[in-house]
Amino acid sequence: MRYENGHPVPERRLHPLSWVFHLAGGLGAIIPLGIAVALGAERGGALWMLVPLVLLGPLAGLWHQWVYRYDYGPDGLLIREGLVFRNLRQVDYRRIENIDTERTLLHRLLGVADVKVETSSGGGAEATIRVLSVDQAEALSEAVFARRRALKGEPDAAEAAPGAVPESATRKALLRLPAGELILMGLIDNRNLFWLGAVIGSLFQVVGVETLERVLGPALREAGVAYVSQLGLALKVVLVLATVVGVLVVAKLLSVLTALVQYHDYTLEQDGDDLRARHGLFTRRTVTLRVPRIQAVHRLASPLHRLFRRVALQADLAGGGGESGESGGARPLAPICRPDQAGALLDRALPGLDRADPDWRPLSARTRRRLTRLWLWCWALLTLPPALWWWGWPGLAVLPAGLPLALLHGHLYARYTRWALTPDLLLFHRGWLWRRLAVVPRNRIQTVRLSRNPFDRRYRMTELEIDTAGGGLAKRRVRLAYLDRNVAARLAGALLE
Repeated sequence: MRYENGHPVPERRLHPLSWVFHLAGGLGAIIPLGIAVALGAERGGALWMLVPLVLLGPLAGLWHQWVYRYDYGPDGLLIREGLVFRNLRQVDYRRIENIDTERTLLHRLLGVADVKVETSSGGGAEATIRVLSVDQAEALSEAVFARRRALKGEPDAAEAAPGAVPESATRKALLRLPAGELILMGLIDNRNLFWLGAVIGSLFQVVGVETLERVLGPALREAGVAYVSQLGLALKVVLVLATVVGVLVVAKLLSVLTALVQYHDYTLEQDGDDLRARHGLFTRRTVTLRVPRIQAVHRLASPLHRLFRRVALQADLAGGGGESGESGGARPLAPICRPDQAGALLDRALPGLDRADPDWRPLSARTRRRLTRLWLWCWALLTLPPALWWWGWPGLAVLPAGLPLALLHGHLYARYTRWALTPDLLLFHRGWLWRRLAVVPRNRIQTVRLSRNPFDRRYRMTELEIDTAGGGLAKRRVRLAYLDRNVAARLAGALLE
């Protein structure tokens, strides 16, 4: 690194092939162009539009590679970038929390990687360096964290003791997911079901019943039926059920394929004091979970998880962004694992914290009655208007039919939802069908809020909300509802001590 007028100027360059990735990103514009041609656009005009894309992609990539520089300043990582308006910024070493790498199939073929630098401020990566060689990426991580430890006065791992073991030799595999576990994960996951249903519904809207009849026409005529509308009630029910089963089968197959591709060769290691996860078939990701940044750990057990005797673990991190498909700063600690493995991973993610034999406390004794009434009102609002419309006054008979379900939900929710406070942790278990356990270290809690809506005041209850540095989004915060007012006040006081 050199200095100009007393100011540091970064000199380290990107990989010579970084322009290739800018070209590959620009070629994505060919897809809508191809769609336009397929829909009837003039082919000559479309080809003329392709010329600037082909020319500007390499030129922009070469220009970016020429002007982009990075280097190690005395106090932070220096980055100079910009095509027309150039800017120089410094990322303080003490604020850098994570340096993750991402390698697509093209990255792996060329032996390079994208580097994402995350800080404690959150909101995603503070800087993304595209593209470095694998050796450059590892050297960047080692140099930044060595300077970070020096500025914070932390002992370097290599100098902590004479004859210390190198950090790479201290790595220990905590969890490996074979293909069988990933197939189970795909069978459990239902995220693709909604999108597949939306696509099929859109296709039916676009294609229409007439086109469906033309497709099914030969088979219907052989059965002596001219139109779908002429099918009997039983055949219509069978057709609907077959469609639903087909959608479920396709959705599960897509979920299995997604799990196998996204989490291929998932390995969670303990790297010194941190946890490091590697996974991916085409895009290979290396994610570092620094233990001091872990604000809370969530354990999920859906009905399918319990059927296969599995759970999933997520960690909320201070700052930074979550992975694709995750909210806030959430990172998958274990996308799927056995319950006995989950306890050991919790001890690794939250070391030295006492969670043995927690004294579980129930919710307010009025929770069952409140939830039963709530579900009865919801049942009445959803079923009573259509019942009266179709059957008139005899439709009132649907109201008693919802009472067993309301009583069952109120009883099971109050039974399985509970909380516990240990000297080091707050534990909150909620839900009976989809069961979630949140484990929050007390020293990571930043704010505690008590709130009461009109229904809380009527039942003499209070909701307690806990926010950590990893719970910036509302849905990631830990909320303890249906607590007695005096219990909530005492718990808030204990958490703020």
